[in-house]
Amino acid sequence: MLNLDPEEKVLLIMRHHWITLVGPTFIVFFSLIIPWIFASISRPFFSFAVSIWYLITLMMAFGFWIDYYLDALVITDKRILDIDQIGLFKHTVSEFRMERVQDVTIEVPNFAATFFHYGNIKIQTAGESFFSITEVPSPHIARDLILKHAKSAAQT
Repeated sequence: MLNLDPEEKVLLIMRHHWITLVGPTFIVFFSLIIPWIFASISRPFFSFAVSIWYLITLMMAFGFWIDYYLDALVITDKRILDIDQIGLFKHTVSEFRMERVQDVTIEVPNFAATFFHYGNIKIQTAGESFFSITEVPSPHIARDLILKHAKSAAQT
């Protein structure tokens, strides 16, 4: 999926923090419980309806997982790639060279983010464009790594 130069090394791959799956997990579990509320309906129809309902629920859970797993910020020693998965079949990949990095901002938005050590990263390039990934674990590590390699890339 990623085309790296032969001498390019991946330094860090950041995905969303596991806490972002808590909300979708509650939705999926609630969806699995709903059919048993209507258990008094006739048995053959109920079995068929529950089967369809569970199929839809599992497809929804798979969509949540795909969105979680395939969204990533890939930091190499030469560039940064922002991969954004949208649904099952659409994704966008933005990339920029390390020497174009002007500013890296991290934001820890609330108490839960402070407690679970996650936050948002915004990277501004020389072309005044922003790239961001939300709810990543330990954003301070990524910021330090990006700034270190951006500084060394700008000096060469």
